[in-house]
Amino acid sequence: MCASKIRAQVLYGPKDLKLVVRDIDAPAKDEVQVAIKSTTLCGTDLHYFTHYANGDIRIMEPLTQGHEATGIVVEVGPDVSTLKVGDRVAIEAGVPCAACEHCLAGRYNVCPKIKFRSSAASIPHFQGTLQDRINHPAQWCHKLPENLSYDEGALLEPLSVAIHSVRKANIRPKSRCLITGAGAIGLLCSAVAKSYGCEQVVMTDIASNRLEFARNNGFAEEVHTIIPNRGADVQEDLSIAQDLAEDLLALGGEPVLSRGGFDAVFECTGAESCVRVGVYAARPSSSVLLVGMGTPIQTLPM
Repeated sequence: MCASKIRAQVLYGPKDLKLVVRDIDAPAKDEVQVAIKSTTLCGTDLHYFTHYANGDIRIMEPLTQGHEATGIVVEVGPDVSTLKVGDRVAIEAGVPCAACEHCLAGRYNVCPKIKFRSSAASIPHFQGTLQDRINHPAQWCHKLPENLSYDEGALLEPLSVAIHSVRKANIRPKSRCLITGAGAIGLLCSAVAKSYGCEQVVMTDIASNRLEFARNNGFAEEVHTIIPNRGADVQEDLSIAQDLAEDLLALGGEPVLSRGGFDAVFECTGAESCVRVGVYAARPSSSVLLVGMGTPIQTLPM
């Protein structure tokens, strides 16, 4: 089948977003063509839009954003037998090489050659899902159950991040967790941790309305609004972080204080100050999961 025309949103510079028309070829032999139905926006998309960069990763060419997506299969490659036209699917945005030792061991998420949609980490950039249709390997398209909407299915990508984080934290029943950052990832980490038996979540953010939402909807038992405060030097910054950690330990009550800290900390902001707070607030032998992307080089209390 010959190429056809689709519309795509393309970022050409900071806040320079255009709607363009581009060609799309027929899917390759192991691909399906998916008509995108829903794409959510994450913090990475926002950073790229505002700064044309995310941390130390800079966009090097025009980029279509979006990677948390669902759609319907409209065409299949000749070698595809697992999907058919009309199937509703969620996109797994990272496509690994499938041949390195990480991939062969099942850790394909850390494949050094992975291509991730809407990320500027690889050249050429792997274009995202804010376009009418995409061609994507059938292996990395997952069927949606009928009772799941396209919008709900688009949240499976960030949900998988939360599930992976909670598994690595080895959450046990009656555990007590601290989550820094009450955005989508923080809320999902809370929901998954609770499904694993977490008894109490203390959550922090700089936005009180996010924390109010978290508490009112059962994502957190205790919340604390952080007032940004930067010290004159690193030592003062560490002292500020330690004081905040002590406040959060007090919110956790006697079960947290008697254990010497939280059983797990999920740091979902990427902010250096919050990472420091998490280290101070974690009990001995617990886990601090750095879920958010942030400052590339950090000074931490070890």
